[in-house]
Amino acid sequence: MMKDSNNLLKGWPGNGEKLLLGMIHLKGDGIEDIYSRAIRECEIYSTGGFDGVVVENYFGSLEDVRYCLPRLKGKFPDLFVGVDVIWDNDKSFDLAVEHQLPFIQLDSLSGQLSPEDEPAFEKRIRWCQENTSTVILGGVRLKNQPVLSGNSLEVDLQLAKSRGDGIIVTGVDTGVETDLKKIKQFRELIGDFPLIVGAGVNENNCAQQLSIADGAIIGSSLKHGGIAKGDLEIDRVRRLVSLVRSLTGKENIND
Repeated sequence: MMKDSNNLLKGWPGNGEKLLLGMIHLKGDGIEDIYSRAIRECEIYSTGGFDGVVVENYFGSLEDVRYCLPRLKGKFPDLFVGVDVIWDNDKSFDLAVEHQLPFIQLDSLSGQLSPEDEPAFEKRIRWCQENTSTVILGGVRLKNQPVLSGNSLEVDLQLAKSRGDGIIVTGVDTGVETDLKKIKQFRELIGDFPLIVGAGVNENNCAQQLSIADGAIIGSSLKHGGIAKGDLEIDRVRRLVSLVRSLTGKENIND
């Protein structure tokens, strides 16, 4: 069944569903290996019951992203296929417009930019919004990056709400569990605005964290050894999806 790519957030989170996005880290030896691995991972996420995937240059290059992104989007109409070009928001915006993506993940919506860089960033956000229906998801105080805005957390969160469609909260690094206190703090400050946990969600903490947040972006914990460089495992995906879907009283139809 094809996803409604015109509106990722249609009915969410007000419908009580928890959005699950899986990471495609583009691991591999050469583009053929990278792409075939990405296909296998998309198949696992789709079969396991995820809503979509984030194509990211974590292991691969920007050119690997450019090659894989449109092909995966065309091959998996049942998944929302978005992108995160690490620390290059402009490239994510460009790809969103070029391929009319359902969503993009930005490393930062606010907090990590210095005041002099804010106007150009605002301009690019508006350009993307004017030329696509792409949903913009982005971090605030992402991982262990320096805070350059000079703002309080509350001010940065309100600024992020004015720029994007969902806020991502993370811990200190990739795959490291996000502090529950931080998730609660973000929720208290943003109210019912969409909140996504972007790092460290696993079988042991997903019920507790997603009782507060509206969704999660997950990669490392679903791989062999629970690390980013491991191979994605269908059993881990299915177990996590089953736990998450039980929060809303809905079984995973792909089990």
